[in-house]
Amino acid sequence: MTIENFNMNVVLNSGADSATDSINEAQTPQALIDALFLANTTVIRNRVDESCRTFFEASDAIDEMGIEGIRSKFMQCDAPTQGTTAEAYLDMFDNEVLPHCSHLASPRYLGHMTSPLPQFLPEIGRLVQTLNQNVVKIETSRGLAFLERQVIGMLHREIFGADRQFYENHLQARSSALGIFTSGGTLANISALWTAMRRAGTTGTAENSSPHADKPVIIGSALMHYSFDKGAQLLGAELHKVPVNDHCQIDLDALREAIDKYQQAGRKIACLVAIAGTTDYGSIDALDKIGEIGRQINAHVHVDAAWGGGLILSESNKHLLDGIAQADTVTIDGHKQLMLPLGCGMLFFRDPALSQLTMHHAPYAVRATSFDQGRFTLEGSRPATALYLHAALHIIGKNGYDALFSESLARARYMAQAIEARPEFELMTAPVMNILTYRYIPEKYRNQHIDDAGNIEINRFNIALQKWQRQKGDSFVSRTFRAINQYDNQGLTLLRAVLLNPLTTFEDIDFLLNDQLQIAHLLENEMAGAPATH
Repeated sequence: MTIENFNMNVVLNSGADSATDSINEAQTPQALIDALFLANTTVIRNRVDESCRTFFEASDAIDEMGIEGIRSKFMQCDAPTQGTTAEAYLDMFDNEVLPHCSHLASPRYLGHMTSPLPQFLPEIGRLVQTLNQNVVKIETSRGLAFLERQVIGMLHREIFGADRQFYENHLQARSSALGIFTSGGTLANISALWTAMRRAGTTGTAENSSPHADKPVIIGSALMHYSFDKGAQLLGAELHKVPVNDHCQIDLDALREAIDKYQQAGRKIACLVAIAGTTDYGSIDALDKIGEIGRQINAHVHVDAAWGGGLILSESNKHLLDGIAQADTVTIDGHKQLMLPLGCGMLFFRDPALSQLTMHHAPYAVRATSFDQGRFTLEGSRPATALYLHAALHIIGKNGYDALFSESLARARYMAQAIEARPEFELMTAPVMNILTYRYIPEKYRNQHIDDAGNIEINRFNIALQKWQRQKGDSFVSRTFRAINQYDNQGLTLLRAVLLNPLTTFEDIDFLLNDQLQIAHLLENEMAGAPATH
């Protein structure tokens, strides 16, 4: 049998349990090809399904091994010489790897910005992987290249609200793009800064290391995502971070003062960054005001809506993003509110002409007169992850997302109320979206003024509490460290809960908080000299 004329019936209806069993026994290149590419996949598919069921029925509490123990299991660095069967590999995976994977989909795992996936999406993932289309170039993606442009256009219209004629002209235009897919929010934000720098005609370079040279300036709040630090360093810009107000939004007066300072020094302000959903608090900057300031000083305005941008699909909640249409570029990260797999970052251009500022060509692949999406992206070869969003928009729909977002925000409000009802906790920020921060206050510091020394001790306590809860494995929140206005900008360790998971109930939230109270009680006893077991 040759690759050119193999019988598809052999692939789909092989009587063998698994042709991969013959990989080790393959004596010829053709036998190896048959075993790798023409095998019946029923057995391995069932095994993977079994591994998935095992994972979802478990929790982190079953893994008693610490990080150092897990680390020690992965010290072998010799690549296997002889291949094995897929079944033998999955046996190894189930025993050595699966027990140590984080249960992000658990309804009591409220620590990170990664949602459980709707059940249809892993199946769409089989299509993405099996088709294996490379969206860098029209020749290697064809229909999926146009699908990617279409789905970008769908969200572009929700964000910027242009008329139908605009999309008739630009949705599938050859020479520009309404937006791009990236591997995540970081690449989307860096691409936005790259666009802003080119638009400003700045000459900053990464080699120019002097902090006071004529570098272009990027201004945003102290709560900017760390991708902006990376982008500024890569592009040779100075990143200026402005303080936030009591609502964890950029302080507009401080923003204007920073602008005045750089303008008086003759410095070029290339970009103003507004945030629609900070990673620490879920807070949203005054998008309309920042857009207005950007127009006044002729600066590019970028909205990092990696976290909050999905709400643009929610009729009940999109008012939280009022003013976003004034941005020049907008980042949305699909694996967050849109509940897509990792690797679905997006950048949108209000004016598609902006996409031309970073356009590049290659004589062997990405040609100037083609529909090749790779002309507009920092990345080259990319999988067709747009198919995930295309499927989600059609299967969930705007009404479905609206219901999911509304429930998520209601969970955040419930948790805030539950925290305030427990005197052991201090709620640090009322939730604007579905993230909130708080901390545990040991008994000796309750109902009194807490000085700097007290806050330092409370910080240590909350770090220990969060680590113990993580190791215990029954529930989880993450933690952050931020300067807090009401404590004279002292840095505080805060517990951080993300209420995105649709499977999380009010009972799960109560369990998590009560779990923390139980751990905190043991910690306080330990600090007082009584024995406690971690």
